[in-house]
Amino acid sequence: MKTTSKILQIINILFLILTFLFLVIQWNQIPIQIPTHYDIYGTMDDYGQKTSLIGLFIIEIVIYLLLKAIQWIVKLAINSSNTKKSFKQYISFIAELFILMSNFSFSMLIYHMATSSNISFWITFCPLILAILIASFTFYKFETC
Repeated sequence: MKTTSKILQIINILFLILTFLFLVIQWNQIPIQIPTHYDIYGTMDDYGQKTSLIGLFIIEIVIYLLLKAIQWIVKLAINSSNTKKSFKQYISFIAELFILMSNFSFSMLIYHMATSSNISFWITFCPLILAILIASFTFYKFETC
């Protein structure tokens, strides 16, 4: 699982880089007015300036860094405990998976906003919800061990 966690780390960094490159390359093609809010059905219902994409990308980076800090703190706590090595690797894998799903959701949101397309709830937010459920289950299991 250690190799899988490393691969997920690389994919996480690639999501950030690709989102940044998308914004840089497509900036002149992005309309001045973009959707900034979607209703429950994924339809655009509010608009704002395209510069809000920069703010959303900064939020993605901040959340990435916060999740990495939480992962580091949890790793320190686990390393100081009497937990099995396989469980430690499992926690690291789950943390990387959670970060990946967060990056994926933000990147998809930025893409939909930049292209002024309706958002797909299933593609954009379900992976994040799934990661939250997996992380919750994992931390519950950690507390009961």
